[in-house]
Amino acid sequence: MSAEYDLIVIGGGSGGYAAAKKASGLGLNVAVIDGAKELGGLCILRGCMPTKALLETSNRMRAIRESEEFGIQIGTPTLDIDALRDRKTRLIDDFQMWRVKGLNKGDFELIRGKACFTSPHEIEVERHGTLSAKKFVVATGSTEVLPNIPGLADSPFWTSDEIVDLPSVPESVVVVGTGAVGMESAFLFEGLGSKVTIISRSRPLLSDMEPSISEGMEKRCADLGIEIIFEKPLKEVSHDNNGFTLTVGEDEKVSCHQLVMAVGRKPNIAGLDLPKAGFEADMRRLEIDQFCQTSQPHIFGVGDCSSPLAVVHLAVMQGEAAGENIATLLQDKPMTETWDPNLNMVGIFTDPEVVQLGLTDEEALAAGYDPVSASYRFDDQGKGEIVGEKHGLVRLSADRSSGKILGASGMGPHVIDYAHTIMVALHQKLTVSEFLKIPSYHPTLGEIWTYVAEELIDEL
Repeated sequence: MSAEYDLIVIGGGSGGYAAAKKASGLGLNVAVIDGAKELGGLCILRGCMPTKALLETSNRMRAIRESEEFGIQIGTPTLDIDALRDRKTRLIDDFQMWRVKGLNKGDFELIRGKACFTSPHEIEVERHGTLSAKKFVVATGSTEVLPNIPGLADSPFWTSDEIVDLPSVPESVVVVGTGAVGMESAFLFEGLGSKVTIISRSRPLLSDMEPSISEGMEKRCADLGIEIIFEKPLKEVSHDNNGFTLTVGEDEKVSCHQLVMAVGRKPNIAGLDLPKAGFEADMRRLEIDQFCQTSQPHIFGVGDCSSPLAVVHLAVMQGEAAGENIATLLQDKPMTETWDPNLNMVGIFTDPEVVQLGLTDEEALAAGYDPVSASYRFDDQGKGEIVGEKHGLVRLSADRSSGKILGASGMGPHVIDYAHTIMVALHQKLTVSEFLKIPSYHPTLGEIWTYVAEELIDEL
């Protein structure tokens, strides 16, 4: 190990790996500290990839059950849960292998152990002692939030960590939480054959999405028999050999065979002893600017521990910007690489999928724009009708004076995939008129963006 590094990156997930790879590629002496039980990061091991592998099977089982719509007569599908687990494990082992190879073979030093700051420029790493660096990147990710509900801690509830191992397919499941993890969990178990109930503290169902998207998802849940309990928080949990009994609201009782808690995640910074690096003791997130720099100029933050939106593409964008900026600072030059929070994109892999990107109308107003929006439904679009989408739609907004595209949202089959069309428009700062000059193949689902753009031109 080096006596002093140019850069120490704490955390070897997507954001940390991107920062280390960029900085070491620019000639810096870099160390990556990772204290997780397994290398690979949340997305590969317990998040994005394993859940999507399970959802693929769930979606196909649902499609088989709905096949009569397309003139196909077939019996009820049967799940081979061992085969499903084996497929998921093979996929994740392969994804993990490539990340571990990158960490072990990169132009930086990999040090295994948990780290905490002992001074602004020093950290203590278990089994390795004290290490120092000129600059730091904190990329420690996030951890699950669990509310203090009577009886919860004494019950065998599941979180996303247990779900990716799929211990069983319970006869009935109650999901608490309506974010990405909650909604994907609900659709996972409904597709695999469970009776699902969602507990939502508030209404609309998808509080961070545009109202029309949330309304469409409520209707889809009703079609599938997913029950939603609105505006009644979980108050108490009890468990016995027959399963769970939940108290929601004042005194309503709900029974289920399995409880899933999916109420959110928080930045994983508690064990870093950040006050010894100069930060306030009560900070909840490592706040960063457009350069990924924190209030301590030699410390940068990337990914879920500092990003306002916990998604991989922003973590990678931030990691690359941080690595580039640190190399620039060490050459006594001004920083130039930034990450753009307006290039956000949130996708929820329900069936159909939900997506939102860019600015919402509320955010656009706060930023000084005068947003105008239009929407278009899949059941009035050629390919949408062919695939049988009943409730889906897309929505597009632009600035009234300039015509610049500001944001979009949608609910529809594979809508996350072709929402990248709008991401390109946001990145290139296209107006609606400029966007409409780009041809779309017919008939495709992605073609719907031109339909809604034409509607928006009329509104403008």
